[in-house]
Amino acid sequence: MIKIITVILRIISKFFIRIKLYLIANLFSSMRASILLKKFVKVKFDGQDWIYKWNSSAAVSSVCYYNPESNYSDTDLFFYKYKPNQNDIIIDVGVENGSEIPEFCKAVGIYGKVIAVEADPACCRRIKKLKKILNLDNLTIIEQAVGDINKKVNFLQEKQELQNRVIDKDVNNSNYIEINQTTINDILKNLNLKKINFIKVNIEGAEINLLKPLNENYFEIQNWCIGCHDFMGVNFRTYDFVKNWLINNKYKVSNYEPQKNKTFWRNYYLYGSKIKY
Repeated sequence: MIKIITVILRIISKFFIRIKLYLIANLFSSMRASILLKKFVKVKFDGQDWIYKWNSSAAVSSVCYYNPESNYSDTDLFFYKYKPNQNDIIIDVGVENGSEIPEFCKAVGIYGKVIAVEADPACCRRIKKLKKILNLDNLTIIEQAVGDINKKVNFLQEKQELQNRVIDKDVNNSNYIEINQTTINDILKNLNLKKINFIKVNIEGAEINLLKPLNENYFEIQNWCIGCHDFMGVNFRTYDFVKNWLINNKYKVSNYEPQKNKTFWRNYYLYGSKIKY
């Protein structure tokens, strides 16, 4: 019954958006979000993005039908092996709209650091709004793609934002923009970071290009959580490379458990914890 109600509310909200009655759309989106989260959620369209606020957190989305539970639904995935502590340093590469960012910032405390690295300018705009709404003083936002070298790259922008990514110049798709790409080495050096407690990576198949230039002898990276994308097709197969890279750099490697068909993409997450001698 709840699912039917939320679908109806989504349809109604989208109808009022089409006729540009945003105040009424705000109301129905608020009702839907509140039902899903089981607490009051205020939703407002600011002319560009949809702002969701509730008593302990917030979200900024491109759509009127964001589920606020998404702020919490993947913390078990990201923190499956690594448990954050106060004052930790977390690097989050591939943040999209930053659904996990409030929980990351809360987990490391006011003296910890969260560095959000995101290539999509629209997503970065939303993360900046989220930072301001929640006063996330421990959050640093880096608006760049991450790859093997510093250069200009083509970035695919899909309507649903689920597979926005760096693409080859010869890919037959006109829906792209040109953005700056840097390396993980340069990001860490520019921030004067040598010891990092946790790096989470979800960059739609570009994991190999992120790892290849990384100087493991210079940095002390204790934990990795890397989403591989082999399930997207032959051109996205990175799982074996990532696993071997972690092993060769003396990490204890593990998978997410339990593996389920319904959330099959979780099966392709790899975790690396630095082996202590």
